[in-house]
Amino acid sequence: RMGNYGEGMRLSTQTPSTPRLRTTRTAQAQPAGATDEPTGTIVCVLSEVMGRHRVSQTALAQATGLRPATIHALYHDRTSSVTWDVLARLLMGLHALTHEPYEMGDLFRLR
Repeated sequence: RMGNYGEGMRLSTQTPSTPRLRTTRTAQAQPAGATDEPTGTIVCVLSEVMGRHRVSQTALAQATGLRPATIHALYHDRTSSVTWDVLARLLMGLHALTHEPYEMGDLFRLR
């Protein structure tokens, strides 16, 4: 009786699993007074600029044509990169709302 799985033969539906490698972080010695915070980090200070001029995230999103979520991420410095297009829109949008010229250095700082 070949093909009758009910009598003695079992069809396995499980796939063999491969063992997962575990990686651990080893602590490295740091000089006295050193912190875990990386040095030379670029941070977005859009919130400071917007606060100085009392510009809301919604108003900036409308002036730039960017998604509110994009403005929110930049405002809270939660982005890992910014495209040239987004940067240009931010600078032009801030200029349109505040009537002051802005440059890249006004929105980002090195810490």
